[in-house]
Amino acid sequence: MATSQSTMDFLLDVLSDSHQVSARRMFGEFCLYYAGRPVGLVCNEQLFLKPSEPGKRLMKEPDEGAPYPGARPHLRISPDLWDDRHWMNALVRTTFDNLPPPKPIRAISAVAKAPGGKANALTDIAKLPNLGPKSKEMLAVANIKTVAQLRKLGAVTAYTQVKQKNTKASLNLLWALEGALTGLPWQIVAREHRTSLLLALEQQQTRLSPVVPKRKSKNA
Repeated sequence: MATSQSTMDFLLDVLSDSHQVSARRMFGEFCLYYAGRPVGLVCNEQLFLKPSEPGKRLMKEPDEGAPYPGARPHLRISPDLWDDRHWMNALVRTTFDNLPPPKPIRAISAVAKAPGGKANALTDIAKLPNLGPKSKEMLAVANIKTVAQLRKLGAVTAYTQVKQKNTKASLNLLWALEGALTGLPWQIVAREHRTSLLLALEQQQTRLSPVVPKRKSKNA
């Protein structure tokens, strides 16, 4: 059951004391932010905060659960606990205070060199980690034929262009592209960077969506 807007509005009101909490809809659910950084997700009408030991200590009976299949366990705060406004604000702030420092953006040179030497790493997409002939074929259809082009576009834009040409392209390709550009296995990307990539994908899709002009009323 997807989270309703009314549930999200109520939660944001509860967490409004700090004036730092916001939310953004993401594929039918919501990502919760504190001071611009993701601290959790609201899925199936429940709040899931990123786990931390100080956060667990604030909970009398810590409850953990996955916000979506395959996700790492989060601290699950059911709606019956949301009425304690002071405690809720303290818990979200504690979660924010214990977030790991932001990871530095990897330079393009961090792309792993492919077997066979520098020339292959610069030209043959299929030589990059996580990618292969099938991925190379899908990228070529989207006119992405070199590693240099892939680097310039980035994983999200490249995936979007492929998806426009091949609607059957799955999110596994997105994880693979991000892994190819960072040197990470696609499984780790899918597990640890899923939320940020999906948010970036949704933001790009929103920008690309055509704006439908409102029809003027006949009585105007």
